[in-house]
Amino acid sequence: MARRLLSAALVLAAVSSAAVPAGEASGRLQLPALTARSAIVVDAANGGVLFSKNPFLRLPPASTAKVMTVLLAVERLTPYRTVRISRNAAAASPSKAGLTVGAEYKAWDLIVAALVASSNDAAVALAEAVSGSEPEFAKLMNRRAEELGMRNTRFVNATGLTDKRRTQYSTAYDLTLLMRRAARDRRLDEAMGLLAWSFSGSDGRVIEVKSHNKMLWRTPKFVKGKTGWTFASRHTFVGTDYSPYKKIHFAMLSSTEPWDDIEELANFGLRQKAAHA
Repeated sequence: MARRLLSAALVLAAVSSAAVPAGEASGRLQLPALTARSAIVVDAANGGVLFSKNPFLRLPPASTAKVMTVLLAVERLTPYRTVRISRNAAAASPSKAGLTVGAEYKAWDLIVAALVASSNDAAVALAEAVSGSEPEFAKLMNRRAEELGMRNTRFVNATGLTDKRRTQYSTAYDLTLLMRRAARDRRLDEAMGLLAWSFSGSDGRVIEVKSHNKMLWRTPKFVKGKTGWTFASRHTFVGTDYSPYKKIHFAMLSSTEPWDDIEELANFGLRQKAAHA
């Protein structure tokens, strides 16, 4: 039954692949004007496709991959479990929180740092705590992606950083599947709306991190989500927005004007009827 439902969703999304909104016959709504090469908006209640543009195009996900990292962390670690920081984790490339080698931090603080401030050292530390090493964790990420129906996704690390030896990719459609699952966890959903977070480890040093999601300041709406950027991926985003009557998830990949694109997608999605109710 689950496979039949997934197939129906894929067909429905494919119909919308030419950047045409589902159910839009009157032309009263202006289509989003995007710089992103790929994007999709879905109704959170039923998965109905509201808009899509090349939703199955495989592109680098950048730090949107961390949504999978934190999802696995909350599924496998208790929030108050302590995680010791290895030299490998502390040596991760920026962005990072500046975790101390050998210090211990609560798993939840690392989850928030990875999700809110895209801290690569926190993401690697979580991967090592769950699976023993980041390569083993990447295998777990891919197994979980398959369980969620993410058919066009391949993770090679916990951070989303570019790996010159191995190709890492996802699609806008797959990222909304991931977000729909992650947002069901109340803790993760709330964390994605945090502007900042402070915490300390066993060394007593206070670390403060701030959200990379400028939409939390830019608009009066509450656009939660996970940002990403590398030279290879350009700007990426997967997130959630709300109105009194609707909740949507959306994703975009390879954008040059991310905040404008996010606003276009959110505004359109909240005004559009679902492809199927």
